[in-house]
Amino acid sequence: MNAIKINNFTKIYKRKSKKVNAVKNLSFAINQGEIFGFLGPNGAGKSTTIKAIMGLITPTKGEILINGVSSQNPQSRKKVGYLPENPSFIDSLSGLDLLLFSATMHGIDKKTAKVQAYKLLEELGLKDAAKRPIRTYSKGMVQKVGFAASIIFDPDILILDEPMSGLDPISRYEFKNKFKELKQKGKTIFFSSHIIPDVEDLCNRIAVINRGSLIDIFEMESIKVLSTSGYEIFFKGNVCFDSEVLPGEIKKITVPSKDLLNTLENLKSKGEVEIVSINPLQEDLETIFVEIINKSKING
Repeated sequence: MNAIKINNFTKIYKRKSKKVNAVKNLSFAINQGEIFGFLGPNGAGKSTTIKAIMGLITPTKGEILINGVSSQNPQSRKKVGYLPENPSFIDSLSGLDLLLFSATMHGIDKKTAKVQAYKLLEELGLKDAAKRPIRTYSKGMVQKVGFAASIIFDPDILILDEPMSGLDPISRYEFKNKFKELKQKGKTIFFSSHIIPDVEDLCNRIAVINRGSLIDIFEMESIKVLSTSGYEIFFKGNVCFDSEVLPGEIKKITVPSKDLLNTLENLKSKGEVEIVSINPLQEDLETIFVEIINKSKING
């Protein structure tokens, strides 16, 4: 069974005399135990989709299932943790109060909740601010305490909308370590993000959405293949070839991906050649993402 299954989800908003098609016939499934990234430019439909998964809005058409149960049924979210984009909490509460509230709302006894709350606050660098009102927290601290509140009751699925927005590099590192720890425990994590390196580091698969429509779903391994723009070939041998000479009599040539096989055959045909290594030259994921979005605009 899929952790989350989205079938032909469409959301149309009525604004004055116009209809705005925020999401159009979106379909994909998220496997249990995977970290699944949701990428798209601003206004692509990411937050609308996440709100529909959480039952905060009703689909105009289609359905969303969480562990086989409709997202419109509150029972579907009993074991789902949620962090919205730019979370807002009762600012008179302390961080500790918020975590205790979240835990007890999900049936955890107060003693266990307190132990778990302090553990999470310490892991996320909030121990010293545990009893301070949330109104004194920075944006990054609010993000962290919201994340802690979403996982304190040990959910099976996490739905996170831009979870690392506003975090400094150290906090992002702490978040990513927590994501990896949760994945090792078999948790399913679905998160939207515009921070490409985080997606690249964490995800098994990513869905790319633009203008409310799914462009494609990519395995991270296939993205790495797509990102290969060429190769560096390191070799030894007394051959006449336009190459860079490196220490240790090693020579290097750089070729486009399409020319790799022909170049290797050409090298070997010139005499005794020892291939030392072949290293792919890879574009970063951000470049590939921009290319995918731009291509969808042309085709759309």
